[in-house]
Amino acid sequence: MQGFVYDDDSGIPPAEHDEPAELKSGTGPAPPGPRWRVVAALLLVVAALLLGLGIYAQHWKKNMWVKDVIVSGNGLFDASELEKKAEGLLGTNIEEVDASVLRKKYAALPYVRQAEVVKEMNGIVRINIEERKPMARVVHGDKVQVIDTEGYILPYRGLPPSSSMLLRVTGMKTEHEKGARLKKANEGNLAVLREMIEALSASDYARLLIKDVYLKEENKTYFAVAGAPTRFIVGNDGDYKEKLKKFEIFWQKVVAKKGLDGYEMVDLRFSKRIFAVENRRQGFNRISP
Repeated sequence: MQGFVYDDDSGIPPAEHDEPAELKSGTGPAPPGPRWRVVAALLLVVAALLLGLGIYAQHWKKNMWVKDVIVSGNGLFDASELEKKAEGLLGTNIEEVDASVLRKKYAALPYVRQAEVVKEMNGIVRINIEERKPMARVVHGDKVQVIDTEGYILPYRGLPPSSSMLLRVTGMKTEHEKGARLKKANEGNLAVLREMIEALSASDYARLLIKDVYLKEENKTYFAVAGAPTRFIVGNDGDYKEKLKKFEIFWQKVVAKKGLDGYEMVDLRFSKRIFAVENRRQGFNRISP
């Protein structure tokens, strides 16, 4: 019987670019590299730098005196008024300046919303304050206060000329908020006032004419125009942009002809209609804009 021998070796030597089978399969051990040594060296350098900075900072604090106090972020306050809160700091060791105590001093001011205190390495104590934003003047009898955009009631103070046009609001109810130093406006009243001011800011003429808003229950809130006895009723149910448009039409078409004292009451609450009562009960008119 004739036999044969099977040999799977083709006799062709492997090409120079061929990789060993164990490397192709990915199962072979990777050659050791120096990467971990580089990483370890970098970590040691960083740690040494941090330690050095820490030691330097401690040395700096013990030998640095307060050279200046700078207050920024103020628009309602004079700088001198705020600097009084930091009296006595100049010449003291900067390490002895308690930033939290100083921050509370400024935050205790009614017109300051929050304060940030930073001690700089050049001996400057920098105080940045965020002031509250006045929204309107609140009138209660002879007492005048200020309400900010968050609804907090603030004591009245002289404000910059830009705030002289603040709306006067009568009938604002206030509430004590737990843990707060300041009283806060009733949420219902605050919502009406915010929407009214937003509508006024978007109006063409109304924002120049309307000076006083009277908050009333039972949907009877109204506003008045300086020099006129007329009550313009807008209610408490919103849609003030549309109501102010009707007011502007009424003012241009009627008041301009009959004068400021021609009507006792003008009701703007009804859709596409204006109801007006003449002064001294002379008559009752329904006017279509």
